[in-house]
Amino acid sequence: MRVTYGSFLHFSYLRPKIALTLNNSRPVADEPAAHRPSDSQLLAIEADPQPLLVLAGPGAGKTFCLIERIRFLVEQKQFDPARICAFTFTNKAAGEISDRLVKYLGPAAERVKRGTIHAFCAELLREFGTEVGLEPGFGIADEEYQHLVLRRVGVPARWRGLALKAFTSHRFIRGYTIQERDFARYIEYSSILDKRNLVDFDMLVLKTADLLRIDSVAETVRRRWDAVLVDEFQDLNPVQYSIVRSLAKEHGNIFAVGDDDQSIYAWAGADREVFSEFINDFKLAGPKTQLAENRRCPREVIELAGRLIDINTPMFAQRLRGGNERSSPFPITALKFDTAESELQWIIQDLRRDREAHGHGWENIALLYRTNEMGYAAEAQFLAEGIPCRMGQGRAMADDPVVRHVVAALRVIADPKDPIQQELFLQAVLPRPLFDRVRAKAQDKRRSILDHLERTGHRLPKDDADGKKLRRGIVALRNLTALATRQDGVAGLVDELLSHGVGQYRTMLEDNHDDLSDPADSEEVQLLAARLGEAFDLGRTVWLPRMGGLEIAIKGMLAGIELNRVQLGGMPPPDAVSIGHSDSRSLGLALGVFKAIQLLRSREFTNHFRDFTAVDIETTDNDIATSEVVEIAAVRVRDGKFVDEFRSLVKPRVPITAGAQEAHGFTQADVSDAPFFEEVWPRFREFCGSDVVVAHNGHNFDFPILRRMAGKAESAEMFTYDTLLLARELRTGSASLENLARVYGIDGGRAHHALDDTRTLAHVFLALGEDKIVRARKTNLDGLLDYLGIALALSDDETLGEEARRLRDVSRIRCLSRYSHCLDFYRLESEQANDVSIPTVDNVIELLGGVELMLRLRAEKTADERFPEAMARLRPLLQLQRGKPLREQIAGFLERIALSKWDGASPDTGRVSLLTLHSTKGLEFSRVYILGTDDAGFGRTAKKSKPEIEELRRLLYVGMTRTMDRLVLTCAESRNGDPTGGHQFLEEMGLAPTAAL
Repeated sequence: MRVTYGSFLHFSYLRPKIALTLNNSRPVADEPAAHRPSDSQLLAIEADPQPLLVLAGPGAGKTFCLIERIRFLVEQKQFDPARICAFTFTNKAAGEISDRLVKYLGPAAERVKRGTIHAFCAELLREFGTEVGLEPGFGIADEEYQHLVLRRVGVPARWRGLALKAFTSHRFIRGYTIQERDFARYIEYSSILDKRNLVDFDMLVLKTADLLRIDSVAETVRRRWDAVLVDEFQDLNPVQYSIVRSLAKEHGNIFAVGDDDQSIYAWAGADREVFSEFINDFKLAGPKTQLAENRRCPREVIELAGRLIDINTPMFAQRLRGGNERSSPFPITALKFDTAESELQWIIQDLRRDREAHGHGWENIALLYRTNEMGYAAEAQFLAEGIPCRMGQGRAMADDPVVRHVVAALRVIADPKDPIQQELFLQAVLPRPLFDRVRAKAQDKRRSILDHLERTGHRLPKDDADGKKLRRGIVALRNLTALATRQDGVAGLVDELLSHGVGQYRTMLEDNHDDLSDPADSEEVQLLAARLGEAFDLGRTVWLPRMGGLEIAIKGMLAGIELNRVQLGGMPPPDAVSIGHSDSRSLGLALGVFKAIQLLRSREFTNHFRDFTAVDIETTDNDIATSEVVEIAAVRVRDGKFVDEFRSLVKPRVPITAGAQEAHGFTQADVSDAPFFEEVWPRFREFCGSDVVVAHNGHNFDFPILRRMAGKAESAEMFTYDTLLLARELRTGSASLENLARVYGIDGGRAHHALDDTRTLAHVFLALGEDKIVRARKTNLDGLLDYLGIALALSDDETLGEEARRLRDVSRIRCLSRYSHCLDFYRLESEQANDVSIPTVDNVIELLGGVELMLRLRAEKTADERFPEAMARLRPLLQLQRGKPLREQIAGFLERIALSKWDGASPDTGRVSLLTLHSTKGLEFSRVYILGTDDAGFGRTAKKSKPEIEELRRLLYVGMTRTMDRLVLTCAESRNGDPTGGHQFLEEMGLAPTAAL
């Protein structure tokens, strides 16, 4: 089992200070020249332990200097690595620290605590969170979940990103005044997260700052480290700085490296004043340490970028001027174009010419810009021209969920008999835990997924939400080929595909399941369900008195489960099941009936996973590419009961790292007499047999390691299921095995011992299965939400609780949509009643939101209207395929999409990097094109304050200093049809852009 605490990199070790025997590292003189510290770097690296502020400009080797400082503290000053804490701006930088330190310090290096400040905060709150009001096992809301919460708060999709930025500004920016509307949203957003025991990334920092204001906690935490190091110091906000200051407050051994001229995250709360606070708090005197060299940029770029940044108000008396005598053979180019389109076309032609002339790879080129919208336009043109490219993580066209759906569908249409493409489409539309469950069951039966679904999907209970999704997936898959016969072009085919919805199937009730009560928990609902079940099973009539139209909506709900013998008003027939307000006083009659129907129709819901084998491994380290097994265990479960166990130590052929030993406790001596993996594996596989093999975080850790060590041929028949996905679907808190065991009251034994963890996992998986049934009860019969919406709209508001009001708000969309017949049903029933006291259908529409809302919801929308951003990116590629046979159009379109992808944290071989200027920290390229250096491209057409203008200069400065060889700056006279207003920053550098030939 992989060991992680929060998101902090690798392992965390909190030990008392101990004497260490370290590997002798190579002397500095043996280092390659490129890695040999300069004189100014040595001054910083070898300074005595003390508060130290190191100012380092672009290309000066900030991270290198920080790494060497850690090495110096350990080797020369005899610091215990476990008592050194290094904060980095990115996980990539933390990985770089790890990789380099291991070369010098050996296994001891991994005991250095390193990672982002958010990861550090998460780990600290796991330990002390109850002190600041967090419950154990809290979860962290990622961006996707934050957007889901904002949707529930009522924030339109196009404004959600701006709302989150407003929240961040409210939390961190001094003097920021949040708008009243945003503040109301912020309060509701925060309340939803609190109810679910969740925190977002900002709150991790705020809660940790609160925690460290508690003297007893702060003292305990502070005693753990003797040295604190901070990379990219200029990117800290005041609250983050307060955390760093608290950790180093007593010993004062803090090493902060940064560049105030590269502070470009004010919108996220970063504040250059942290430099002044640092100097005052730690009483620094005399000149600050400066790294004088710039080993990246040619002299011409350094001088030009310096002219721009010199215009800003200096923070320190002396500005950094990193020197580099290397001159570039390429002159700095500044060009002006009539339009943004001609600007991009020239860049495409130029980078081709340059590449043909000098033979460098696409990966040596970066196109930088200020906004993602500019990047989307560039990406579309690059792909249309057949140039491989990639945007930042999650931004590439191939990463867009709309595009992913289109691609999965088109691949099936292109090759309808390919079972792999069929599986990929189903994976795109089915929720991941459901897909994994189906795949595991299909493998167990030796069938393809589609064959398994067609044999079993229709046997699932009719009202089971998963069953509906599976049946819908089969229909959608079968319909793809038919869709292609109605179109002669890929553009029309994409439009039609997108008219059927996009992404994984989810229902309104599933989106709100955290706010819903379990029907089985209400005694009133149970009694009402029993009476409705009697009517259903025995064919009795359900009688409802006249209740101002409410009875009509309830009749619609009952008709939805084929309970059609319903009488409204008049005298109740003999033996009729009579229902009235007194039957559900706590929930209100409308919601009480709905939940009773849910309970009635969920009688057949069962846990489909009661036979399985749970497995777990302990390993030599956390690297799935190289680690080896030191312990392996399995527990066989039949009908929910443990029937057998397997456990064996394993002798690895690589050392057990100190971090792994700290986690699971196994030493080399413990496994010295154990059999090798190849001796254990046959017995383990025989024990598992043909069972579905279950592991927690198995897809990301256990299964890849087992498959690698066993060899593909030996492990191909292992049918796997990952419980982590199911846990994340069902629960909002931490999905770690330890926390799940705590939530379910399971004795986890000794954590990180494979057999104990496997027993725990088996118990947890069975409990998750029961939780899944509860969720299925709460979320089934989504198709009756429209009738429930009418019933709740017609109910007395005073009888409605919080849950009923929530459902009333979310269901009105369904009531008014063009896909529902509930209003027609209500009109017909109300007219037949011939009772003027019953509200008309027009009255009901007003209660639900009005005619204007209904017309807006019922308006037919094109793909461009439904998915404007995705279609703007797709259109150039679709238009490129015109005039070809449909099959060739599909193939050509898919080929272009494949040229856009994200493959990891470092620049991908063979692709041009398309990046926002904000995302370029720590990167460097031979060729850098900066797109849109006109005023509009840098957002200067709107009125900006002096601090905002100065930050934009710093942003351009950061972009310019990414280049190692050639720099091209471009601007346009008009952008998106509007004049750009000039090019002030180019003028400030003394550059007069020339018209391109």
